[in-house]
Amino acid sequence: MINGELRPTFVQTRGHRARARGSADDLLETCREWIRLAHWAHERGMSDLGAFTDEWWSAYARERWQSGITRAYSEKVLARLTDLWPYDQLAAHPSRIPRPPWDTEGVDDYLPSATGEGGRENTTEPLDPQVIGPLLVWAGRMVDDLAEDILAAWTERRRLLSSSSASTATPAGRARLEETLLPLIASGAPIPSTGGDGGHSLARAFIAATTGASLGQVDRFKKQHDLTNLAAYRPGPCPLDVPVTGQVAGRPWRQSLDFNEAADLMKHLGTAAMIIILYLTGMRPQEAQGLRSGCCPDPAPSPDDTIGRHLIRSHHYKSVTNDDGHHISAGVEREVPWVAIAPVVRSIRILERIVPEGELLFSAAHHDFQGVKAHHGALKNGTLNRRIDSFVAWANREAVAQGLPEQAIPQDPHGELGMARFRRTLAWHIARRPGGLIALAIQYGHMRTVLDARTSTGYGARGRRGIHGVLDVETALAAADTAARLRDRMAAGESR
Repeated sequence: MINGELRPTFVQTRGHRARARGSADDLLETCREWIRLAHWAHERGMSDLGAFTDEWWSAYARERWQSGITRAYSEKVLARLTDLWPYDQLAAHPSRIPRPPWDTEGVDDYLPSATGEGGRENTTEPLDPQVIGPLLVWAGRMVDDLAEDILAAWTERRRLLSSSSASTATPAGRARLEETLLPLIASGAPIPSTGGDGGHSLARAFIAATTGASLGQVDRFKKQHDLTNLAAYRPGPCPLDVPVTGQVAGRPWRQSLDFNEAADLMKHLGTAAMIIILYLTGMRPQEAQGLRSGCCPDPAPSPDDTIGRHLIRSHHYKSVTNDDGHHISAGVEREVPWVAIAPVVRSIRILERIVPEGELLFSAAHHDFQGVKAHHGALKNGTLNRRIDSFVAWANREAVAQGLPEQAIPQDPHGELGMARFRRTLAWHIARRPGGLIALAIQYGHMRTVLDARTSTGYGARGRRGIHGVLDVETALAAADTAARLRDRMAAGESR
């Protein structure tokens, strides 16, 4: 199994998901399942898997299900057990392991009982309508209204850090340092500080850059006037000299942007762009993570001077194999490009200003605004999921600070707002509208399966408990209409 590969004639009978050689993770889980089977057989006095009968296979499966694994995972278990049979035939000394009965009779009779939760329906929970609405509002507001301020603040922060590192000690710098800080010390006013709940410290880089003093001069001044303790007990802001142009509810959203919040705001800006891209295209997370700068060029005018739609050229990775059945880890370009409406295009343009030309839009190196360590590739799912949670917390604080508590994002009754749930949510709404299954199949790249509607129905089904078991049909349709109107407003440039 590790050094060889399944025969092409066998792979061709397994369906489009079959692989001639499994991934490292799959090999590990398969070996664990084989070891579990060997222990089970040994405990019953068996020492030869070649002597297994259909009854023994069935008995193992029945006892295996008692561990409480899901029906979907049970199918994977049966597939891993089935692998014993073809791989044994490739061995130098086959053990003559028999073909399990479910591989000829079908797996349904050998799986644990269905729980009435929809069979093969996609089990990913859509986002609650009360969550996706305000979440999209804040994501759109961040991209459309606040992005210019945030990018300017980030540029200024980086300039100040560079300036503080390069500055040298001069009498003028020392004099400016005293003019800036001595009045604050004497009056009991807050001292420019960095830090948070874990404590505050003197914002030495900010002070050095804004006064022209060297870092060494700031450190000596800090020691001379006990600024370590003063900054801890009297922490103050570090306002940046950049104009505030963004507004929330018709009012400037900040009096000034702060040196200390620039990195977090950049993180939230990238997250907001990701939320819009995921929800308003229906991409899988890995497809969005694989997007690069330049993936969505402006369309060229047609001969009649009409402007075409923006299209996103991306790669997909799921079930991508070469002629030998090997998985192509780099993916291949999607045959059908994604159609991008205006909010998605604006989000991509913002991300293209964060990363260099040709780089991944969600490059881990260029989205590490704290500069913690060197990263490679795209931001991982776990990191992006945590950033969504962080964005929600920030938006809720802003809702209170801006006097808009009604725009707070409530907790979703079905858990964390993972990236995969955006695709599922959009699919649910599209599938409920006239012609929705066809539109869903085209946008999601499933047109080849639309005739039996299996894939699209899996994404858009409501069979288990409605959208969440708390919405009736009328409420669900109303939620779909609300989401559609919100998307139309965002496409027309109305972010609030």
